Amino acid sequence: MPSITGMGWIYAGNSGEGRKNIQFKVGSGKLPAISHKTFFQTPYPRFNRMDEFSRLGVSAMGLALRDAGMDEWTAKRAVGVIVATVYGCLHTDLDYFETVIPEQGAFASPALFSYTLPNCFLGEAAARFGLTGPAYVVSQSDNTGLSSVKAVLEDMACMGLKTALAGTCDLGRPPGFPVGPDIAPGAAFVVVESQPRTERHCYGTVHLNRAREILFNGSNVWDLKSLMENCLKQMRKSAK
Repeated sequence: MPSITGMGWIYAGNSGEGRKNIQFKVGSGKLPAISHKTFFQTPYPRFNRMDEFSRLGVSAMGLALRDAGMDEWTAKRAVGVIVATVYGCLHTDLDYFETVIPEQGAFASPALFSYTLPNCFLGEAAARFGLTGPAYVVSQSDNTGLSSVKAVLEDMACMGLKTALAGTCDLGRPPGFPVGPDIAPGAAFVVVESQPRTERHCYGTVHLNRAREILFNGSNVWDLKSLMENCLKQMRKSAK
């Protein structure tokens, strides 16, 4: 049965990996500074070229992969990435449009333009971590994040997907944006394996019931936050 083998997150409350036994806190306010030196142990020349949305997502993926023992690689692997988001790269789109307005677009930023689609950072993650599986973004109207987990489980059942990252990435509602929910900025990802490696401790099993509800170790979870909190509880219980 599919199992969660890694988790990582970056929020204002804190950032971390499950096996470091850090309490999961979403918090409120601004995100911490996202530097490649904070989240990556090896050089990452492209990191500073990315927009903030991409840096956030790729960094949180890296934490989840490291927690699962999958951050280092020598050969490409068929690992998928599915991300749920409310606002996507809207912050970057608005920043880019600010460079388009003056002089009828004569000074439009090519650096910002490169990230004006919400799935652009999936290519960055694929290149950084050697991922060749299916990768796409799911738009959602709230920040539960579970649509990405459901999509992974469905792809495992119908397409034979073996391993994937599922999570959420958002910078929150842009200042002055008239519609949409106020959500805490941040990103969180779990690694789901259809047949987890026996040498690696699993947090627990995850599957869809007939009502398409997500069950973790047989109990319903209602958002990604509660899923990750249950993973941490299970880890602490196993450590006793």
